[in-house]
Amino acid sequence: MYNNLFSEITIKGLTLKNRLTMAPLYLGYAGKGGTVSDMLLEHYRLMAGSGVAMVVVENATIDHPVGSGSNRTLRADTDDNIDGLRRLASIIKQEGALACLQINHAGRFAQTTQEPLAPSAVSTFGRMPRALEIAEINYIIKKYAEAAARAKISGFDMVELHGGTGYQMAQFLSPHTNKRNDKYGGTPENRQTFAI
Repeated sequence: MYNNLFSEITIKGLTLKNRLTMAPLYLGYAGKGGTVSDMLLEHYRLMAGSGVAMVVVENATIDHPVGSGSNRTLRADTDDNIDGLRRLASIIKQEGALACLQINHAGRFAQTTQEPLAPSAVSTFGRMPRALEIAEINYIIKKYAEAAARAKISGFDMVELHGGTGYQMAQFLSPHTNKRNDKYGGTPENRQTFAI
C-alpha cells in the first residue's frame, strides 16, 4: 500500500530522498523582530535530521510590519534578512533535506500594525482592516516576488505561498472576506486573480 513512501522521487529537477516532508508550523521561535534565532536554527536542524526529504519553514512575512502576524514571525521582506535565511537553509540542507520557505502576508490578521490591510473591510476579532487599493495589491504582489528571490539567493530550494488559515491569500479567495467588485473580487475566477 505504501510501496513508494520511502523511495526517491525527482520533481522539476529536485530530488527528494523519500516522500516525507515536514509541513510548516508557526512556532514563535524567531528572534524579536523576526530574525533567525539560535532556537529556530536548532529546531529546524533537528527536523531536517529526522529523515524527511524536505522541510518547509514556517510563515516568513513578505512585508513587515503591515504583513506580519506577530513580532516573532520570521522575515523575508528585506535584504537584511538574507544572512539569517542563508544560515537557516544551510542547516536544513546539511542534514540532508531540501529546504522550502513558506512566504506570507497576514492581511487582516497582521498584529504588528495599527491598520491591517485586507481585500475588504471585514471585521475580525474586533479589528477593522482597511480595504486595499489596486496600487497596494500590485505592491504586495511585488513583495511576494522579492521575498521569493531572497529565498532563492539564501539557498532555499523552493518557496510555498501560504494560502491557508485565513491569511491574505485566503482572504482574497473567500467570498466572506472578499467583497470587492473589481477584477480581484466577485466571481470565483476574479477572487483567484491575486493568488494566480
